[in-house]
Amino acid sequence: MVFKRPESLPLGSTWRRFSVCNTNLVIRDLTEDLREPAVQLLVKYFTAHEPPCKYIEINKHPTALAELEKLWRRTIDDQLSIVCVKEDDPSDVIGVNVLTVADKNDKEEEFKSEDKIWSKLFGAVDLVTRAVDVFQTFKVDQYLTAYGLVVDPTWRGWGIGKEMLLARCGAF
Repeated sequence: MVFKRPESLPLGSTWRRFSVCNTNLVIRDLTEDLREPAVQLLVKYFTAHEPPCKYIEINKHPTALAELEKLWRRTIDDQLSIVCVKEDDPSDVIGVNVLTVADKNDKEEEFKSEDKIWSKLFGAVDLVTRAVDVFQTFKVDQYLTAYGLVVDPTWRGWGIGKEMLLARCGAF
């Protein structure tokens, strides 16, 4: 069963408001108008700075990079992902968190890929995910999970990532 966003939660909801350096910021749903800026922020900074991506130098492997971008785009289609933007300029994406819901009734699919680099990266994520049965451990049928959180480097060090994580607590 693929999780569907409840109709009672209108897309475009704001989940958190806070201020950094005299700038009012909001964390809100990633809407279609912010899709490309959000994906480009992930491609530019997540792939360069997230430790496993950096270690395997995913940016030097176009096929693996394309697979990761495809995963993000498919997940964003779930309409659960969030962005951090300036309240007075919501077109400027400062941070992105690509979110989805895992359901214990989801069809188990073995991870397979012809691309060795993508296999190394996502295969490791898949292995770690399967190492613990989250549903059994926490006695839940569903849980919110993520395929990446990134904050633009010019905004790092101000707790924006933490605020994005806290916003998830109030969502869904």
